[in-house]
Amino acid sequence: MPDSINNITNSVASISDTAIQTKTKKTSSILYVDDEESNLRIFKSSFRRHYTIFTAISGKEGLEVLESNDIQLVISDQKMPEMTGVEFLERVAENFPNTVRIILTAYSDTEDIMRAINKCGIFRYLVKPWNKDEMLLTIDKALETYSLRTENRQLVNALKSVNEDLESKVKERTSELMATNEDLKRAKEQAEAATKTKEQFLSTMSHEIRTPLNAIIGMTHLLKNDNLEGEMAENIEILEFSAQNLLSLINSVLDISKMEAGKMAFEQAEFDLPTLIQNTVEIFKARADEKNILLRSNIDKAIPKSLLGDSTRLSQILNNLIGNAIKFTEEGTVTITVRLLHHKTEKVELLFAVSDTGIGISPEKINSIFDDFSQAEEDTSRKYGGTGLGLAITKQLVELQGGRINVMSTMMVGSTFSFQLGFKIGKVQAISTNLPDATNIKNLKGVNVLIVEDNKVNQILVKKFLNNWGAKYQIAENGQIAVDLFKENNFDVVLMDLQMPVMDGYESARQIRFLEKESNKFTPIIALTASTLLNERERIVQVGMNDFLSKPFNPNELYQKIAQHSYTQLQKQVPQENDKKGSLNYSYFKNLAGADKEFYTELLELSETDLVEFNRILESTHLSDYETQLALVHHKIRATLRLLEVKELEVQINQLRRMLSQGSQINEVTDRIQAIHKSIEEAILQIKMERK
Repeated sequence: MPDSINNITNSVASISDTAIQTKTKKTSSILYVDDEESNLRIFKSSFRRHYTIFTAISGKEGLEVLESNDIQLVISDQKMPEMTGVEFLERVAENFPNTVRIILTAYSDTEDIMRAINKCGIFRYLVKPWNKDEMLLTIDKALETYSLRTENRQLVNALKSVNEDLESKVKERTSELMATNEDLKRAKEQAEAATKTKEQFLSTMSHEIRTPLNAIIGMTHLLKNDNLEGEMAENIEILEFSAQNLLSLINSVLDISKMEAGKMAFEQAEFDLPTLIQNTVEIFKARADEKNILLRSNIDKAIPKSLLGDSTRLSQILNNLIGNAIKFTEEGTVTITVRLLHHKTEKVELLFAVSDTGIGISPEKINSIFDDFSQAEEDTSRKYGGTGLGLAITKQLVELQGGRINVMSTMMVGSTFSFQLGFKIGKVQAISTNLPDATNIKNLKGVNVLIVEDNKVNQILVKKFLNNWGAKYQIAENGQIAVDLFKENNFDVVLMDLQMPVMDGYESARQIRFLEKESNKFTPIIALTASTLLNERERIVQVGMNDFLSKPFNPNELYQKIAQHSYTQLQKQVPQENDKKGSLNYSYFKNLAGADKEFYTELLELSETDLVEFNRILESTHLSDYETQLALVHHKIRATLRLLEVKELEVQINQLRRMLSQGSQINEVTDRIQAIHKSIEEAILQIKMERK
């Protein structure tokens, strides 16, 4: 191969030398085209000592000269009869592409100049009348360009000939590479198959373990509600602790697997940071109290209340760090701190820190504390339990979101784990975190639930919880039975298992949504799954399910999901403040805001803004576009109308949409529009009064 490269270099050098020598000896030929003979004579007398000059009085004659002679440069006037300079040069570019082209034109002919540049590929344009020195310089540069182009073509031809000599060697090497590539392809396919098998195995094993684990954890919750005492209560605590540890281990192994496969996904949903921190502290409060540890939090008040990010993963990070802090602290305090580092228009950078007064980490171990299966000391696992995966997962979760994590520690003084994360700022009205808690409803009386579950133990478990909460229910052992029951009954919520015989949960949900298509119903469907396949949540949304709950589920989570999605039905069981026809119901907003009056006022203002915008758009819409615009704005405002229970207005809008689709009389349509405007104005007035 080096010899071939040397041959190419020598050939190129030889050709270049020959071309240069030829250039010095060869007389260059120029064709000058102009319809004025005086201009031709002037040009010829000016440059005949330097070059061989050909002249033509028209574009047609110029083409004939080009056919008969070896011309390196063509200079053409633009303004000529029959064929303009641009038209002539277009023909030259097409038939004699190697010839360099220059056009002569006036200052004002900008359109001709642009056309010559774009279509003719001219070397340059000159403005008439031309200057001899400028023309001579331009010609020399143009001919130099021609020589360079000629040399380049010769070099390309030389390279082509040398390339033919190399082809045989390339073919030999290619066959070797193809064989190697086939080996690599087979190895890649085997690795992908192994990864897929591993993922499927973990999902299957997780499903098989989670299903009985769901029953164990669920039954421990039920037994704890029976107010057991003494040794029996202690046994239940041990059972629950062991089950939760097993669940934590399963989740850790699955998280590591996702990260290794590069398939860890992060949501972008709005959440309330102070509430998230408060709930996290509440989770660990009992454990801290058992060890007489003071657990406290300190949140920077300058941090916006609503943030956009993955609250589940943030909770997982905090849970790992707080759990470790309490585990390795015998006395003293554990403090969670959140500080605002940077606040831009739409984004904030936050610093989270978890500090403890525990045993600390030795300097020798601090650099490896985030490694898989690593712990501070060799006997840590025996003394305190754990797998050594928590901090490794925490580090990767932080870094995959663009953050970084640090640790400072002093033996027998304590440790501080801190990490930085950026979040976009959310909108208050979109926050739904802890919505079920905000409803302040202590039971599910009046809620009719369809339980779609083939596992008998899980059926019994969910039945017991629903009985305790006062809900009504029916059970379907597979998806087909669920569809049949749905046709005959009105359910407020559907709890849908995904893996079932006869018909799975995906198809069942799809058929339920099809049944609802012609009605005004939209029954919430909550998926219950023990699977961990990464595309499962996407499939859940695609078939029309509203939410999901992973098995084994916490009874509080199950209650919250049902309460959240059956809020309207639950409100029917609560005495309303005002049953007057046409009045708005503010219970949802009041329960959501709690004691936060400022938040309650903000919710009212947002609702008022929605109604005002609804009225404004419809008032400015032409009747011919009314059906389309009404569908758009009704979709945007529907949630507000339902939360405020403006039932009469909702009915009026639906009636108007039917009238428009059926082509009703204009006077009937306008009467209905006026009635809707009046109802909206009344609703706006009521909100203004409530704000006062």
